[in-house]
Amino acid sequence: MAETLKLTILSPERRLLEGVTAVSVTLPASEGQVQILPGHALMVGTLQTGAFRYTKADGSGDQGAISSGFFEVGRDEVSVMAETLELRGEIDLDRARDSQRKAEEMLKAADLDEHAFKKYQLKLERALIRQQIAEHPAGHTVGE
Repeated sequence: MAETLKLTILSPERRLLEGVTAVSVTLPASEGQVQILPGHALMVGTLQTGAFRYTKADGSGDQGAISSGFFEVGRDEVSVMAETLELRGEIDLDRARDSQRKAEEMLKAADLDEHAFKKYQLKLERALIRQQIAEHPAGHTVGE
């Protein structure tokens, strides 16, 4: 059994990470948060909006915000395909706060149909997660 995983995270617009060596990957799966370690069983799953993180053998790593998509755990590799994703250092906190404000305003509108309500609900969720990640001190992970 290998002691590390190769991690690739991508979206339709870019490759965020490719072949990064990690010892742990945590993803917001639709069934709840899932932690993937070397030797993990093969699996495929869907993602929900949330925080993801990875840790390298030296203890360094990063975290970020991710939205819908899916992931695949292969033999000592993890591939993540997401609609949107950002590492902590890429998050514009002012923009996230503005997105939160706009989504909250839209959700107050009485004439939203179900589709529009869900759209703005997801926008609000993403804005809040992005803020939580951006405001967390380096070296600490969201949820600790």
